[in-house]
Amino acid sequence: MSEPNFDAPASGPRPPLRRRPPPRAGRSWGLRSALIVGVLLLAGAAGLVGWLALHPPPAPDDGEVTIAIAPPATAPALPPPPAVPDEIAPPASPAPQDEAALPPATAPTPPTAPIPAPPSMATPETRVPFPKIDGLAPVPDQGLIERTAEGLLPKIGADGRKPWQVYGRPFDPADKRPRIALIIGGLGQSSAATEAAIQRLPGAVTLAYTAYARNLAQWVDLSRAAGHEVLLTLPMEPVGYPANDPGPHTLLVSLSEAENRARLTWLMSRFAGYSGVVNLMGSRFTTEAGPLKPVLDELNKRGLLFVDSRSSLNSVAGKMAGEIKLPRAVNNRFIDTKAARPEIDKRLEELEQIARSEGVAVGIGAPYPVTIERVTQWVQQLEEKGIALAPVSAVVDRQKY
Repeated sequence: MSEPNFDAPASGPRPPLRRRPPPRAGRSWGLRSALIVGVLLLAGAAGLVGWLALHPPPAPDDGEVTIAIAPPATAPALPPPPAVPDEIAPPASPAPQDEAALPPATAPTPPTAPIPAPPSMATPETRVPFPKIDGLAPVPDQGLIERTAEGLLPKIGADGRKPWQVYGRPFDPADKRPRIALIIGGLGQSSAATEAAIQRLPGAVTLAYTAYARNLAQWVDLSRAAGHEVLLTLPMEPVGYPANDPGPHTLLVSLSEAENRARLTWLMSRFAGYSGVVNLMGSRFTTEAGPLKPVLDELNKRGLLFVDSRSSLNSVAGKMAGEIKLPRAVNNRFIDTKAARPEIDKRLEELEQIARSEGVAVGIGAPYPVTIERVTQWVQQLEEKGIALAPVSAVVDRQKY
């Protein structure tokens, strides 16, 4: 009997195979995995919605960005202005000791408009705490001018009004305090110096303009708008002429009366609206009665006042003006022959002493930066000292000579 062959196929048709179902444990794990994935997806979607709610997308750029910056608790202080030097170098060609040489001429720059500094921008060192003063009336007064080939000349009006009174700065005649008149001369040629004098000094300071400057009518308008009374400077022959020369059209002792009168006419016609004149240099001319007398007569005829700068101790101008009833004032001190703070302060103190003893004092200065700085500080103390700062027209004929 042969052995059975287990490798041989079974004879007859083979029954169909049946797949064995997976065990129950594997089916449960797959279901749990699907649930976990679904929960994670739902949590992620919920988190995304919440983040978008808290962080909305930026609005479309409309071309304008506004950045708000909170202001500081206290505004930073402005830096203090630069200190004024204790001493300013004198002009290149100083005048002799008996002359008051004003600053050298520089190329003028005409003003275009008044440039007042806003009070809010002024620092304590530059702010001038004076009461606001209304500007003086526009000039010229048509009733006080004579039209000539040279230009407009001052004259006494048909009604008797005189330029020195009409163009002067008003002053209370009932004020019995000692008076100091301060004149700042040499103006008109340096725009910086002229603007500083107009803007920083109180209106009671009188401003004197050189006849050689340009656009004088504009400078005078600005000065009067700020309340300043205005004078014209007359160049007169000094000792040492022509080496020491105050400029063309200078009145000279060597010229005839007609020639000096022609020069005087030219000088007086440069601008209108001045209440009087002050001599520039003149240490020789003011000591010569012969050539001086016709000049003073002409000023008197035209209703002007005259300030004798006393460029020479031997000047006879003030005395002669009093003799012919020409309204006059006489300089007591040049306050800045040495442009240094201690010297200027000393001269201003001397003016106070003269005013207390004689009732009136007159000082003359130049528009140096240190002069303007010291005068600005000084005038703030006059009220408590019982002294009045007055225009020069308020001190005429009040001095002993």
